[in-house]
Amino acid sequence: MRAGSKNSSKPRGTVFKTSKNAVMLLAGTMIRMIAAFAFIVYCADQLGVEGFGKYTVAVHYFELFLSLTATAVGILLTRDIARWPRHSDQLLTSGILLTSMLSVFGSVAIWMLGYLFGYDLDTRQAMLIASAALIPASICVVFEAVFVTHGRAELMAGGVTLESFLRIGISLWLLAQGFGLIALLWAFLVVRCFLLLVYLWGMQRIGALGWTFSRHRHFRLISRWRMFAAENWMASIYTNLDIIVLSWISGEAAAGIYSAARKVVRLGAVVAKSYTTAIFPVMSRMYTESRDSFSRLYTHSIRVLTLLALPAVAVVSVIPERVIGLLFSSEFDEAATVLRVLIWVLLIDFLNPFLSYTLFAQGRQDRSMRVAAISLAVNSVATYFLVVRYGAVGAALGTLISGSVAMCCYFVATMEKREIRNTFLETTRILIACAVLALVISMVRNSFWAVIVLTSLLVYPILLIFAGAVRFEDFTFFKNTFNAISLKMRTPALESGNYTAPSSGESEERSSSH
Repeated sequence: MRAGSKNSSKPRGTVFKTSKNAVMLLAGTMIRMIAAFAFIVYCADQLGVEGFGKYTVAVHYFELFLSLTATAVGILLTRDIARWPRHSDQLLTSGILLTSMLSVFGSVAIWMLGYLFGYDLDTRQAMLIASAALIPASICVVFEAVFVTHGRAELMAGGVTLESFLRIGISLWLLAQGFGLIALLWAFLVVRCFLLLVYLWGMQRIGALGWTFSRHRHFRLISRWRMFAAENWMASIYTNLDIIVLSWISGEAAAGIYSAARKVVRLGAVVAKSYTTAIFPVMSRMYTESRDSFSRLYTHSIRVLTLLALPAVAVVSVIPERVIGLLFSSEFDEAATVLRVLIWVLLIDFLNPFLSYTLFAQGRQDRSMRVAAISLAVNSVATYFLVVRYGAVGAALGTLISGSVAMCCYFVATMEKREIRNTFLETTRILIACAVLALVISMVRNSFWAVIVLTSLLVYPILLIFAGAVRFEDFTFFKNTFNAISLKMRTPALESGNYTAPSSGESEERSSSH
């Protein structure tokens, strides 16, 4: 008995340690996001609408081309080094060469777009500095892929955290000293170069910094990279098209107004992103082990993500003026109208990445690529004409329309008709609860923030219970899913098929009973 107790306590200790690490990583991500959001709010207040718009445009182009030049290479290297560890030096060398070449072209493209779209002189200068930061930043993405493959993700997490707080700290000091846009971008460049040095130290520490060039393997890497790049480029352009079109047609000030509202939405989406990233390995493994458990997992996840996103949509859509007034100065009052439309994109930001990862887990990347292509086409047309007519509000409408089209396509590509029908019925219950919540919040919209928050926290669970939108199985779902994520191994509940998320049949029975 003692031996059995001793042996059973060891796995429990491992589970506790792994779970604590998972919580700490999520907490670290949340802390960085909150710190970055606080900096954005302060930066907007110091630079004003137009200055903040110029800063947003420069950083936006940097992030877009960083995704275009490095993300697909990083994903491919993560897979290939894991498959062929003996060739890791050759793969790393080829990855750095490919990324460096792409980042040079990307830097030139950013500089040329600044002139092509007729931005102001200081905006073009900021874009030029941001383009210089693209080269070290893209190499950092390659190194991050190596860290993950070697099981040393803490080096990446530490580097990202250090870079984030160092950049924010220097930028805050520069703003306090009266410096402006150009100084912020120089700090952006310097900190990215510093992060590259930190990653070089990390690569040497784990002994992964080898330089071996193979012409044959290099061209094979490029051949495999093209498929990853095609999907990544369409998705990246689709998600970044709004600010580019808006700043081109309506100017940097309109981009500043739009970005203020967009940052509020992005802050909430980090919850869904963290969940999707964590659950993806579990989904990938489960799809090969139990299709029934896999179906229950992703359909139940959709409902839970909807439960989390819709109340925020309901509350913010009623009081966007209060939200913008709380965070930004009176110069950004126009952002309230944009936020009233854009807050509905939060639901899309919760669901679309998860549905895309569901297709990846099923090995249906081609379907995800087709959805990205359709979304990009709709977004290009809708955003252009709506921005011409309505400015920043038009950009929000274009984003909402194209995202909704993508969500519908993802549902059709991912789920069977029966699952879509059940999901629609479950979502309707949540929508009814959130509609009543919005009505209640509208009655106390001018009260203190504590009253609004407490009212939301008290009323929403009650409405969910009355609408039959929340069940006891939800708590078991969270417990089993978190254990699966934390352990990163087979758990009895998942392995045996006794996964406790309600099946489709159970959902139909409960729907009829209500």
